[in-house]
Amino acid sequence: MKNKFIITVSDIHGVKQYTLHQIIKVFVVWVVLAVVIIFAIGALVVNSLSDEVEDLNTLTQGLVETKKELEMKNTALQTDILRKSETLESMNEHLSEIEKIVGLEPDIESAFGDRANSAKNKMVEKVQQTRLTVAQLSILNRSIPNGNPLKIYKKITDKFGYRIHPITKKRQFHAGIDLSAASGTAIYAPADGVVESAKGKGTYGKYLLLDHPFGFKTAYGHLSRFAVKKGDYISKGDIIGYVGNTGRSTGPHLHFEIRYLNKWLNPQKFLNWSSSTYINIMATQSAVNWVALMNQIKSRLQIQALNNINHTRISYGAF
Repeated sequence: MKNKFIITVSDIHGVKQYTLHQIIKVFVVWVVLAVVIIFAIGALVVNSLSDEVEDLNTLTQGLVETKKELEMKNTALQTDILRKSETLESMNEHLSEIEKIVGLEPDIESAFGDRANSAKNKMVEKVQQTRLTVAQLSILNRSIPNGNPLKIYKKITDKFGYRIHPITKKRQFHAGIDLSAASGTAIYAPADGVVESAKGKGTYGKYLLLDHPFGFKTAYGHLSRFAVKKGDYISKGDIIGYVGNTGRSTGPHLHFEIRYLNKWLNPQKFLNWSSSTYINIMATQSAVNWVALMNQIKSRLQIQALNNINHTRISYGAF
């Protein structure tokens, strides 16, 4: 008897039987198996695709963050380039002014370094041509802030220029130099002048400002006390105050500034001022029109000499 596949259906009308050939049975079995296998493979593929999608999402997120970082760096770079371009433009303008003062024709096509060296050499040449006599140099020494305002100090703890502030930890411009010294150390006037201010001033603490001839000023911060008051006339070498730790300060020291027409100069350059070094110091401080300044000193002495001669003539004429 041949193998048969019999399906029996029972309902209210009775029982019915259906017979399928063996090949159909095998076909159905394979179809079922195929469906199961397809579902199994599909599940594996879906799982694998889910992992890949997750990896792609992670990679996409990483690329987005990298893009943001690159955009931030690009913005910072553009800002830095703009800032440096503005600084270079300002330096070029300043150099052009110096070139005109010393008698050079500004040549913006030449390298900045070459122009700066030429201007410096020309400045030295002009200063040497107007070398001062002993009398003229004496006036200069008493009028221009020079020498160290402290006879005794430990060291220079902070120099002139940009620095990381020891308290705020931010990059800031330091307009002077800091001289470490014991509290109460005497501070001496570096030139003749008049006291413009002697009072507390914010982060400076006890603050002193002296007005000197020819547009120079000196400022002193963190004093413990004053030895002068506003309006006092002082001579070079007078005691004007004492080192302290007032204001925003990490320890006893003197903050010392030199200004010329509201421009800050590096005070450290003026500490070693002498009759043998003043020409080289002048050459490094191009913000000051030294040639015109020294010519003015010469003119003053000539006028003084004429006044002395006239006074002498009048005195003799009286007899």
